[in-house]
Amino acid sequence: MYFHPLQEDIGGMSEEEINKRVRDLTKKLGTARRLKNPDMIAQLNKALFTYQDELKRRRLKQIQDENKKARGEPDIGELINIE
Repeated sequence: MYFHPLQEDIGGMSEEEINKRVRDLTKKLGTARRLKNPDMIAQLNKALFTYQDELKRRRLKQIQDENKKARGEPDIGELINIE
């Protein structure tokens, strides 16, 4: 995962906020390509990849959790007994 020093913490953002940022960055990327600015394109691609990667990670986790629930597998928290 790429990290830009001016980028906010993605982990605390909702999925809708991330989708909004992806749409905004995609528009900006199109403008940068028309202006033929390779440095701006590279930075926007890094930021866009970071948001897209976070969305993929969240969706994969959701699918894995749904599959575990459908198979009746317990959460790790239920397997650990601390007494």
